Amino acid sequence: MYLVNILYDNNHNFQWASIAALIALIGSIISAWISWYNNRKTIATQKQMSKENLDLQEKLNKSNFKGNVVSKARIEWIQEVRKKSVDFISSCYNIFEFVKFHGDIAWLNAENEKSFNTLKNEIERNGTLLVLYFGPNVEGNKNNDLIVYLISTLLEAITNKDGYYDPNSLPELTDKVEILGDFLRIYFKAEWKRANGEIQDSEVQEYLEKHDLYIKAMDVFSDKLEEFKELADYKYDLAKEKYATVEP
Repeated sequence: MYLVNILYDNNHNFQWASIAALIALIGSIISAWISWYNNRKTIATQKQMSKENLDLQEKLNKSNFKGNVVSKARIEWIQEVRKKSVDFISSCYNIFEFVKFHGDIAWLNAENEKSFNTLKNEIERNGTLLVLYFGPNVEGNKNNDLIVYLISTLLEAITNKDGYYDPNSLPELTDKVEILGDFLRIYFKAEWKRANGEIQDSEVQEYLEKHDLYIKAMDVFSDKLEEFKELADYKYDLAKEKYATVEP
C-alpha cells in the first residue's frame, strides 16, 4: 500500500515523477554496487600485481646475488691460477737456463744439486696444482685437455726420476712452454671477460677461436692430444683390471 500511495496522488492520478525518482534510486544503488565491486576487483588486482612484482624482484635479487657470487669466484679462480701459471712457466725457464749453463747435471756439486732440486720441486708443485685446477676434465672441454696435456708432458720430462737431461730436448720443451704461455694468456682473457659479463658462457669458444695463436696451438697438438687421451684411458683400464673385485 505504501508503494501505491507513492505512485498515486490523492486524486488517484499516476505520478510519473515518482517512477522517475524510483528508477533514479535503483540506478544509484546499482551504480554504487558496481563501483564497489570494481573498486574491490581493482584492489585485488593491484595486490596481485604488487605480489607478483615483489616475487619478481626477489627472484632478480637472488639471481643477481648468485651471479655476483659466481663472478667473484671466477675472478678469484683466474687470479690464483694465473699466479700459479706464471710461477710454473718461470720455473721451467729457470731450469732450462740452469741445464744450459751447467751441462751434464750428473756432475753437479752439492750446492748446485740442491739448487737444481729446488727448481724441480717448484715445477712439480706448481705443475701438479695446475693439473688439479684444469682437470680431470669431465665436460669434454678441449681447452682444458690441451692445457693439462702440455703441463703433464712438461712435468714428465723435467721432473724425471732418472736425473738425465738431454740438452737437445730443451728447444722442444721451450716451445711447449712458450705455446702454453700464449694459450693461457688467451684463455684467461676469455675467462675474465666471461666473469665480468662481457661475453656469455656460450660465446667463450667463439671468442677463443678468433685468435690465430689459439687455432695454431690446437692444430699443432691435435694428434698428440688424442694419443694422450688414449694413454689416459688405457691407464685406467689397467687400473680397473688390477683393482677389480674378484668374486669368490
